Amino acid sequence: MPRDVEFRQSNTHVAREIAKLIVSGTWQEGSTLPREIELASQFCVSRTSIRESLSILKAKGLIAARQKAGTHVRERMNWNMLDAELLEWTWALRPTEEFARQLTQVRRIVEPEACAICAERGSDADLARIERAYREMDAAGMDSRAYSEPDLRFHRGILTATGNDFLVAFGATVEAALRMSFDLSTLNPGAPRKSLPYHRAILDEIWARNPDGARRAMHRLMDLTERNITSALSRRHGEALATADASREHDA
Repeated sequence: MPRDVEFRQSNTHVAREIAKLIVSGTWQEGSTLPREIELASQFCVSRTSIRESLSILKAKGLIAARQKAGTHVRERMNWNMLDAELLEWTWALRPTEEFARQLTQVRRIVEPEACAICAERGSDADLARIERAYREMDAAGMDSRAYSEPDLRFHRGILTATGNDFLVAFGATVEAALRMSFDLSTLNPGAPRKSLPYHRAILDEIWARNPDGARRAMHRLMDLTERNITSALSRRHGEALATADASREHDA
């Protein structure tokens, strides 16, 4: 592996580990980070690597440097929560139902309107790409892993078909939200496959050039998604409690 690639991967790894300390609240908003030399020792990397890693986190709004006061954690309101990596790192910490609810809420604000625009302005070639993604979802059967990638292309294809650069850029957020749903779907057997008719309804309304119908169809899919996520998180919470109870009984 080329040294520059290895160096970038190392920086990203360190940035992710520091971000986890911030997102988890171990390093709270307003707190000052350890000095570069201390961070280098903690993560067993060079000070140059630490500087590059901190630059990554500054770009994501997590930290800022104050002259003669060191680097501090910024208030959460300044974090770029639409950043794909930050979303991934946050989800890796097994967030609360509130985090999942907020992410789904953002999707509900954006995707139904994107469907309406797609139905109105998307080219036949755009719609054909969405159709191909749907057919691959159908062909995946009950294999949730095979289902996930065409599902991502289905939703990103709708955003792309709007021709709106801002909506297209939102695709990274939708992808992070969908990956979260896929992770949780393992707790709800058959959940991805059950969403297939909802995707078909969206596609039919888009092909019919019916903006209102496409918008309503996406809202119905969002309703299903919210139910699946709530059910999966509740099941995961119950399993965690059962594991904790079993551990206490064993220790006793």
